[in-house]
Amino acid sequence: MKTIFITTAALFTAGALYAEELSTNIPPIVVTAAAQTAGNAAIHEVLRAEPGVVLNSQGGSQNDLSVRGSTFSGAGLSLGGMTLRNPQTEHFNAELPVPAAMLSRPSVRTGLDNQGGHLTGTVNFDMLPITGKKQVETGFGSDHRDWQSLLVQHMLTKELGLGVFGGRESAEGVDYKDNDYDRNYAGGHTQYRKDDTQVDVLAAHQEKKFGARGYYGVTDTIPANEKTEDTLVYLAARKGDLNADYLRGGVSWHEFHDDYKLPTVGPTGYRNQHRSQVSSAFFDGRTLEVNGWALGWRTDADQERIDSDGSGGLGHHHREHGGISLLPQWQGDRLKVTAGVRSEFFTDESPYYLPQAGAEYLLSDNLTAFASYTETVRLPSYTELNYNSPFSLGNTGLQPQTEQQTETGFKGVPSEFMDWKVAAFYRRSHNTVDWLHKMPGAPGATWNARNIGSLDVYGTEAQLGWYPAQNVEMQFSYTWIYKDKEASDLGWHASRYALDYPEHLAQASLLWRPVKPVEIGTVQSLRWQTDNEVRENGRLGADSSFVVRFTPPKADYATLSFLLNNAWDDAFQTFPGQRPPERFAGVSLTLTW
Repeated sequence: MKTIFITTAALFTAGALYAEELSTNIPPIVVTAAAQTAGNAAIHEVLRAEPGVVLNSQGGSQNDLSVRGSTFSGAGLSLGGMTLRNPQTEHFNAELPVPAAMLSRPSVRTGLDNQGGHLTGTVNFDMLPITGKKQVETGFGSDHRDWQSLLVQHMLTKELGLGVFGGRESAEGVDYKDNDYDRNYAGGHTQYRKDDTQVDVLAAHQEKKFGARGYYGVTDTIPANEKTEDTLVYLAARKGDLNADYLRGGVSWHEFHDDYKLPTVGPTGYRNQHRSQVSSAFFDGRTLEVNGWALGWRTDADQERIDSDGSGGLGHHHREHGGISLLPQWQGDRLKVTAGVRSEFFTDESPYYLPQAGAEYLLSDNLTAFASYTETVRLPSYTELNYNSPFSLGNTGLQPQTEQQTETGFKGVPSEFMDWKVAAFYRRSHNTVDWLHKMPGAPGATWNARNIGSLDVYGTEAQLGWYPAQNVEMQFSYTWIYKDKEASDLGWHASRYALDYPEHLAQASLLWRPVKPVEIGTVQSLRWQTDNEVRENGRLGADSSFVVRFTPPKADYATLSFLLNNAWDDAFQTFPGQRPPERFAGVSLTLTW
């Protein structure tokens, strides 16, 4: 552990001391989704580097997303404001069949910024502008991993661009020796962009095959295999400035296939085949301000279908959802107040009318105090409701889960080189869903979906961005969380999700171009996890990644990248009782023209 802190501190200190001195004639760094990853990286690799986000990964093959201590069912993604959902299970809420090289830096949205989003928080990506670039990447690394990708863009006119993309990736024994991994993706993108208007049309498809031994709470003594297919068709348009007056809207069609097998369970094996479809539309905007008054609004609708068969199939279901947010706003010289309501409508459920309110007060030119109160709701997934396997059982009696969230704090921009935010938050969840386990060997010792009632969550969050020169960016964040229940309070042996969380989480990231040909990136995370009877190897986790890029001055079309994940070979079990991946080292060559 001493080596960890010495190495990391030396790198951050060097970036701070010499940034301004060495910035002369050095191009500025450009921060996109792929800043800390390979260009063809899957979205989960991007999320590992985002402050305020926790990615709980099962070998990198399946990934759960968490915001402010939420379970995977309380957080997810959106693309250009379009919330992406999966009615089968939120275990796939961190899936997006688009490579990192095409996406903006993610932004985390909570409170008033999370209208129509996921229960606790939403991580949003936007499509980067098409610039006409062509890019080919190939790489290889430990665990017999290799990958190739292609991105080709062409500008038909000054405003209209086309792009196609595709790639593949494979690895062997990413955590357990038979947990191999294969990923293939392809798609096309059309974009119109002029002044403050942007229109995107996207079609993308991704297939993954991977060994799933030990995943989802299943014993690691038996093999498991999984195959997913993810298809997204997306159309979105935006006009105006999202920080002022604007109009935005979109429609999407999202189909997800999941085929899961336990070949040695029972006389013929255990197998589930799930196919879900989600058709979505949304429109939102903010009117021009008149005499200090403006109206923020959003309307969205989803239709979800699932067809699920097999040994423990979820059945055949469909349901609809609609929502409307009306948020009148008034702004004076120093005070801004927002107060309104979010209405949610579900098939076979009574409507929910959820208050939304917030205020900001400018204490000085670079210091703002803020506070907000919001409420959200979600329906349980069909896995939570109907799953039936020898290792996990759903619960048809689960009710819609609601949250009331309060946040207050301060934020500031002391100079062009720094921004910061400090907040305290409290949320109360009703009809909270968790997967709980009885004492090993006890009758019915499986993971069970249970309504654990009301759960109070207290937390603080601090974030600091430091930009001492155009060739350096540093981000620091710290989150403390306390929940008022433990599994033992409920008469259970262990929790897998809601009551298993990092009590303390510290994250730091650095992007630094010390000289023109070299760019260095690193993400460091330390977590102190709540106690869990099933977890081995302690409560302290130290995740770490590094990327070093070299672009030869006389061949600036080529970039050689060196990648290192889990640099300290940390054995912390993100999921209790489940083996983590070992250290990964890789190298890639990217050609861009």
